[in-house]
Amino acid sequence: MSVDHTYEIGKDASSRVFVNISGLNEGGKQIAALAASIYAYDSQTGQPKFTCQLSIEDLRRLHHHLSKYSIVTDAELIETGKFIEVKGNTEELLTILSAAEGSELLPALKNLVSNRLSEDDINTILGRKDALEVFSQMLESSGSHTEPDWQAFFEANEWIFGYGLKYRYLQILQREAHFSSTNLDGSNDVISDFLLSDTRFTKLVELKAPNTSLFENRRNRSDSWRLSTDLTDAISQILAQKANWELQARNRNYDADGNLVRERASDVECILVIGTHATISGSEHEIEIKLKTLELYRRNLRNIEIVLYDELFDRARFIVAGQAA
Repeated sequence: MSVDHTYEIGKDASSRVFVNISGLNEGGKQIAALAASIYAYDSQTGQPKFTCQLSIEDLRRLHHHLSKYSIVTDAELIETGKFIEVKGNTEELLTILSAAEGSELLPALKNLVSNRLSEDDINTILGRKDALEVFSQMLESSGSHTEPDWQAFFEANEWIFGYGLKYRYLQILQREAHFSSTNLDGSNDVISDFLLSDTRFTKLVELKAPNTSLFENRRNRSDSWRLSTDLTDAISQILAQKANWELQARNRNYDADGNLVRERASDVECILVIGTHATISGSEHEIEIKLKTLELYRRNLRNIEIVLYDELFDRARFIVAGQAA
């Protein structure tokens, strides 16, 4: 018994279109020899209008292409424009993403992130794992990197400052922010390495080199150790930046792109990044005294947070590892 493998694809006012796959009832015939014919008849007269013959491979390619669109395969969908679907290779994906409007791209990426990508994948895409490796390498060879090198690194990876201890996301408003009027010869300008924002208030960041000494070579009479002049001078410097910025913030200020700085400067919090634990040397007893001295000193500073580079690295590593967990 022969079975008719003809199917009416659709019709309009002028034509009726059919597809027919021939050869399916012939036993022992090679599949590659099968063919599909697409043909049309005039809706009014029944006269043939055209016939197109496709190989079975052509039909497979057509099916593969159409199967990528859920609007074709899912009868429940009633609206377009809310997704981008790709089941092909990377080049196909890049082609679609390159041509997509931002309004179309964002929903697609949100869907992709929520349904398919882990936090570990996201960190990889954002380059955070690579940045963490660069951070580690820079710390290992800290003597060969200048403060501008560190400025450039943190500016390219502002997520490292991103999550403050008070769980407010910080972003860089301005690198090398100038906070005072200079003398006629241009001297005595007060410059902060970074002006940060938590969207409501500003913070100041001052960077000193990782190999900066934190202590002098002598102990105080009490159970404490003398802090280095590099550290205390840095505190004095950031206090001057804080005072000048709070004064200047009363006026209208603009960043390097000409955007108005709307964040307020109310008793500005400051961050000093300086030194590492590796610079703290001596006997176990001496190191214990130094660590206690440093901890007591920074805990009792008001609105100035001292962070060592290796502590900042640990926090960055936690951001990456914690989000991937």
